[in-house]
Amino acid sequence: MPSAEPVTNRRGVLVGGAALAALGLLASACHETPHTAAPGTEDLQGPLDQARHDSALAAAAAGVVGAPPQIAAVLSVVATQRNAHVQALSTEIARAAGKLANSTSETPHPSPTAPGSKPEPKPPPPSLADVVNALRASAESAARLVTTSSGYRAGLLGSIAASCTASYMVALAPEKPAS
Repeated sequence: MPSAEPVTNRRGVLVGGAALAALGLLASACHETPHTAAPGTEDLQGPLDQARHDSALAAAAAGVVGAPPQIAAVLSVVATQRNAHVQALSTEIARAAGKLANSTSETPHPSPTAPGSKPEPKPPPPSLADVVNALRASAESAARLVTTSSGYRAGLLGSIAASCTASYMVALAPEKPAS
């Protein structure tokens, strides 16, 4: 009596199981249940305001006369990165609100002073410590929000937290003397 070949083999079962597992992960990542639906945009307003503040602070600190060129260059990069965070957060807020707008024009421009009025005295330029403290606060704030977010928003906030942390712990960390 001839033996019949099995309908399924071990390799087919493993490949099928892996495909089903991948499909399950993909489906769960793309599907939001009602209790995890994207909340409003209120939670992104704080990080957006912080990113704007940090970008302006780092840019002002980079322009301080007498700042070492290496530090000024790093501060310029930090300002650019935080401005990119402003753009990404603005885009996500617009997307969540159901309207994608060009967010490049959302950066506030200083208003000219009225004729005859005295300009306000300029505040002292920010120090490196001011920038580091602002970045630390931004990183901590974004990291807290990651735990209450999901999907793209959680990834965006996690990326912002990581970027701010790397900026203040690595790029702007004071050099330690060689021992």
